[in-house]
Amino acid sequence: MKKRFTARKIAIYGCMLFGFAMLESPLVLMANKIEPMVMGIPFFLVWNLVWWGFLTAVFLYAYLTNWGSAKTPSTTDNR
Repeated sequence: MKKRFTARKIAIYGCMLFGFAMLESPLVLMANKIEPMVMGIPFFLVWNLVWWGFLTAVFLYAYLTNWGSAKTPSTTDNR
């Protein structure tokens, strides 16, 4: 059985990898600053909260679209 990668799955995987890269890569060192403050919060914390929110939205979308299922859920009425 061949696995099929649809455009939706590729986009979800790409967004996940991008989000994790922005949280865990050396790019975080550029954001590791107290100044500037964004709404009274240090920039480093805002950076982490934004990417955490992005990943949460991606995982929610993935969950709602059943992207990991082999088959789409059945809508038949089991009486």
